[in-house]
Amino acid sequence: MIPAPITWERLRAIFGNPPIVKEVWERQFDYFDAELQQLGRTPYDQIEFGDLWYYHHDLAYVELQPELFAHLFPVCLMDWHCSLIANQTCAHGDSEFHKGVRQGDVFDEMLTTAQRMQVESVFRDSMLYRLDQERGFAFDGMHTPAFGWLRRMNSLGLISHELPLLWQAWWEMSTPGRAVAFLEYCSALLYFYDESPLIDVRTGAAWHVGPCWENDSLILDVGWLRQNVEFIRTFATAARITDAVQRAVQVLHGEPEANVATQIAVDLELRTELLERRLPELPALLAVADGLLDWSV
Repeated sequence: MIPAPITWERLRAIFGNPPIVKEVWERQFDYFDAELQQLGRTPYDQIEFGDLWYYHHDLAYVELQPELFAHLFPVCLMDWHCSLIANQTCAHGDSEFHKGVRQGDVFDEMLTTAQRMQVESVFRDSMLYRLDQERGFAFDGMHTPAFGWLRRMNSLGLISHELPLLWQAWWEMSTPGRAVAFLEYCSALLYFYDESPLIDVRTGAAWHVGPCWENDSLILDVGWLRQNVEFIRTFATAARITDAVQRAVQVLHGEPEANVATQIAVDLELRTELLERRLPELPALLAVADGLLDWSV
């Protein structure tokens, strides 16, 4: 099932279709009050995403004006979605969405329970839509598409309280794209750097997905939320991965990625020991600041 599209109408409805804000009393963190006031007066669909630099810092550090938040947070969410689809970060200079949300405890401080659930559903539908596009094991150096969705998935682990719903929907693999993405993720658990079976079906280039715990946020001092770490600890088991690989092979039967899927399924039987040694380490790698640890094997 293709998730509902992420539209301005959907995002703005979460906050009651707010108007522009003519009177801005919020003090911009870096003293750019005039620029923040201009953002408040600018219609949502005319705001340049790069100008969210002013607001991401506010999310993290200042008292937020509720009506300005209602006007600008949908813009932040659209930027989050568009940058995900483009395989880019949603940072603007030294300001960044995930850092602002976590540092400022935005979900608890600024959202009702109903709004938080709607925002979480936006993250989930946006990510599933992105995974549906993941085809061909495409390789493009540092711009390889898989690096974009994987790092963004890990950034969600830093802020989302509904990550299990996303992972469960992903691992059901109801589309070929989700199956391809799963096999990319699985390859990071099963192979060393020089052993990856991932082959770009267009060019024949081989590549490795890299560390499966990297994120694209600017949160440098903490890891995933504790409840998300515990979810991965119980959800990502060798038995569940084995079953999911077999589902991926079935979903990709007759597709361009079928040969790679079959190769991973065959290799899995020979790499169970490595998988079982790495899986207990994965939660610890996700729980610490990005890049501080690596596999022991």
